[in-house]
Amino acid sequence: MKLYVFLNIFLCFSIITLGQEQDPGITIELGNKSLDINRPFILSVIIRDSEERPLIVFPDIAGLEKRSASATSAMTTEGGKATMVQTISQQYFARSEGTIEVPPLVVVVNGEKLKVEKFTLQFADNLSDEASPTAPEPEVAVSNMVAEELASGSIFLSVQTNKTRVFVREGFAVRLSLYVLESAPVEMEFYQLDAQLQAILKKLRPASCWEESVGIDEILQNTVTINGKKFTEYRMYQAVFFPLTQQDVAFPAVALDMLVYELQEKGERKKTIQKFASRPIKVQVQPLPAHPHKDQVAVGTYTLEEQVTRQQLASGESLRYIFKIKGTGNLAAVTAPDVLNSASFDFYPPEVSQVIRRSYERVTGEKSFNYFIVARQNGTFPLGRYFQWVYFDPQKARYDTLRSSRVIKVVGESRPSDVVSTEGELLMYENLARLDTTNPYINYQGITRSLINAVVIVLLIGTIWMFRK
Repeated sequence: MKLYVFLNIFLCFSIITLGQEQDPGITIELGNKSLDINRPFILSVIIRDSEERPLIVFPDIAGLEKRSASATSAMTTEGGKATMVQTISQQYFARSEGTIEVPPLVVVVNGEKLKVEKFTLQFADNLSDEASPTAPEPEVAVSNMVAEELASGSIFLSVQTNKTRVFVREGFAVRLSLYVLESAPVEMEFYQLDAQLQAILKKLRPASCWEESVGIDEILQNTVTINGKKFTEYRMYQAVFFPLTQQDVAFPAVALDMLVYELQEKGERKKTIQKFASRPIKVQVQPLPAHPHKDQVAVGTYTLEEQVTRQQLASGESLRYIFKIKGTGNLAAVTAPDVLNSASFDFYPPEVSQVIRRSYERVTGEKSFNYFIVARQNGTFPLGRYFQWVYFDPQKARYDTLRSSRVIKVVGESRPSDVVSTEGELLMYENLARLDTTNPYINYQGITRSLINAVVIVLLIGTIWMFRK
């Protein structure tokens, strides 16, 4: 009887566990499998309908070297509802040409194991661009300061930045790495790394900066050549910071304890804890030049792309106009262009979409503002009168303006703004007044998981109680 009950409990427990194995909102995507030797294989995790930054551990692949990673978040707004898709990608480079048979892999996402079936990769020299379309993520160069420091020792901890002077709200990259000379006559292990790293990052993360990072919590191991010598770089942290104030950003000296094994005369190994410290560095923050809106403008390198559904229409009809800002900078903080009021058009608040790509060196992407416009007066109207967006370009050290180049021609009898357009406008706004925003959001998925976990705990307790009897 006990065996029968135990089998039923075990079967129920197995079904529940299998039902929780993989979140349907998380998928794995494999990149191109036929690649040039100089281009990486890309393994990506795609997460839908979640704004929380996931914790991901990508597997090691024999014969491939794990290098840079990137994270892309795409947000679209339609009918007042926002949809988020995150893509976190890891690059793998081949050490030599040939065919690599990759066994089944496991990618860990927020503690959840996702399986990838076995596959085959082919790396060759001088493949066409069509066979290998993905460009590798550029590596941040080792600074001259680090080169001088490494020349004085075989093991060194370094905090470095890719810029020493920036404008306020201009991004710069920071990374923390341990460099070990390949010919160094010591064996080392990381010692209580999680606790140490948390304390170090607490010192390195400046309170006056906005931080953007890939969000992969693992050590990246690369081989670098400095002054003709080969070092192994253990990269423990990297992020892009945007200073929000004119205060200089100071990174203090930090120290890392390592477990070091030294060979003795009799062949025995002596275990000691050695401390490796970095040098303090500072990034100077410059104020923006005088401008009426210098405290509000975005800082970065940007271009404009436009789309319009029609450039000629009758008075009272509507059109869609997309003002898309693309470039490098803190795109999450980019705001919509200021649109001037006009008796010629009715401009409605835009639907906003954005794609932000975070790498180990910079933040790039695009932000789109989709406007619904109703024509009210006939005539020819350059949209540059209404759509202008001012920003500061740190490379040119001057302000610039993205201005629409499209021209709209309106024909027919002019209509006053109190006449409601019947083309598209009603579809957008007819239910707005009836929209109930008082009902709280209910996370049914979270409630279901909690109930399932409670059932699993009850089953385990029941199983233990039965066997104790």
